[in-house]
Amino acid sequence: MQSMSGYGPGAFGRNSHVPACLECRTRKAKCSKTQPCGSCTRHNRKCVYASKVHRTPLTREHLTAVENRLHLLEAALGGLFPDGEMQEISRELLLEESPGDRMSSNADNEWISADNTLSYDPLVFDDLPNPTQFMAPEFDSSPVDADNWSAPQADTIAAPEEEAKFVDIYFAHYNTVYPMLHEETFRLVQGGQSAPPHWPVLANMVLALGAWLSVDVREELDLTYFARAEQHFQKISMGNRGNLILVQGLVLLSEFAQKQGSPEKSGRYVGSAVHISIGLNLHVETQDSKTSELDREIRRRVWWSVYCAESCSAKIYGRPLLLPEDTLITVRPVSNIHENTLTSSSTTFPPQSDESTIYTGLIQQSSYHRMANKIYRHLLSSPNVTAQDVQEADEMIDTWHKGSSLCLQVTNPSSAPEWYFIARRRQVLCDRSLRLLVHRPLLLRWLRRKSIDGETSTADHSSELHCRAQGLAIARTTIDMISDLIATGRSSRLTLSFTLYALFHALIVPLVYIKANPSSPESISCVQDIEKAGSALQYLPEHMDALSNYFMVALRRLACVSSQAAKQHEGTTEGKRAVKPHDVRSSVSDIFGNQELELLKSGDLRSSPRLDFSEWVHS
Repeated sequence: MQSMSGYGPGAFGRNSHVPACLECRTRKAKCSKTQPCGSCTRHNRKCVYASKVHRTPLTREHLTAVENRLHLLEAALGGLFPDGEMQEISRELLLEESPGDRMSSNADNEWISADNTLSYDPLVFDDLPNPTQFMAPEFDSSPVDADNWSAPQADTIAAPEEEAKFVDIYFAHYNTVYPMLHEETFRLVQGGQSAPPHWPVLANMVLALGAWLSVDVREELDLTYFARAEQHFQKISMGNRGNLILVQGLVLLSEFAQKQGSPEKSGRYVGSAVHISIGLNLHVETQDSKTSELDREIRRRVWWSVYCAESCSAKIYGRPLLLPEDTLITVRPVSNIHENTLTSSSTTFPPQSDESTIYTGLIQQSSYHRMANKIYRHLLSSPNVTAQDVQEADEMIDTWHKGSSLCLQVTNPSSAPEWYFIARRRQVLCDRSLRLLVHRPLLLRWLRRKSIDGETSTADHSSELHCRAQGLAIARTTIDMISDLIATGRSSRLTLSFTLYALFHALIVPLVYIKANPSSPESISCVQDIEKAGSALQYLPEHMDALSNYFMVALRRLACVSSQAAKQHEGTTEGKRAVKPHDVRSSVSDIFGNQELELLKSGDLRSSPRLDFSEWVHS
């Protein structure tokens, strides 16, 4: 008897793992497993055995070998298709092959096994990345990176002279307020120097923000660059480790998406930036002696820019922070130096400047957020915020101000550049917003008690009274400052949305006073505060970014609630209220929740849930 193809003579035993012939398996007959078998001999049938199935070993060593082969293949294809169409072309080639061609190819080479196991390696095909799933890339330490083989330039969708103008505008107006990019390095690559991996993501976002800040540019050109940057990001493999260029591009993607009213998309981008930054150990001061002084400083600027972006995003949308614990962050602060004192040719680090530089604001912001994040985490984890909690938070903020060695100071304010005033106002508004967020839970608990039974005396009445008065004073000065900024045309388009966000927080406080005790002298002046803010909003430009529009809608809703409360006190509410809060909503994707306004509008506050930041603004 001849042995079966693929099996040795020792496999003929009754209990062997050799499968029965195809005829016996089909008829469920007992097979002698000989060639031919006894059943096929008796019935004069053709006895055929399936070829032995060679299964791949499920070991770490084999999986590593497959991954290395896949990376080599991706690298080779990346060199052939430098514009990033590698995955797209691969899928098109697979779709072009008809099922009949695949079956005939299989038939020419070997039988399909009886258990329908295809003759390809599932470890290769099943792990192919899906280009539409691009959130939070995994970090792969293999030495071969397909993206290192290509350095595509940004797509040209405007004249070169116009794009050069966008780059100039970005570095003149955006990078001076958010100094994350090193201008000299960027312009060298933009001018033709070999581009690093992921360059199109960053380059298109610089053009997008430059076009967005331009006054004489065709409509939606900024959105076109933004879409191009997103497309390039989506083509990046999920196994890609990323680099500084990608982190910078993701931060700009997040900022632009936020201004376009896409909080979910903005949160995904900044979350990816945080994960990649941690994977690159940007939060740790590098000890590599081969790293130049400029590269060390750029790493610090990128990390603290990511830190500030995530800190602001978490507080605005009321979600937990994605940043590591403060004790794990060992990277040094950004240095307060002028841009031209540290270049790629510098061999020594320049001394710190006593004057304000474009990095002074980033230094203050990062230091302030480190303190503010401790307060934020504590408040999110506290079921009830007490007057003592508020006082301790205020003391932490005051201590930071006393210990802040670097202040935004200039010798002659009249000759100070625009970025100096923008950075200074941003820091002040950030400080006011944090203090108002800390005071608000206590104010609303007081409103809830007043609405239930007019209760005014509690065990901590004096401390709560002091906190409420302090909160009203902070809100009042904030309203005055922002109203003056808007009315005099000194609000910057870069920070307009954040300015309106701070105004929203400030107006909540007088509205609480109006609802809690409309006949008190404080409530009368609170109505005037809200009217002052409403008058200032008339000076805002007609065309604003989507995020600013959403804040405008919320501010108008607050004014409606205030007007309703005043009319109720005068006894003239019936038939007088022509505008409802829902009438002024400009979009169904409103980033504000309804709970805060419903709480202030409703007469029954017994069932209000525990307050945290997410009740005020959510994604």
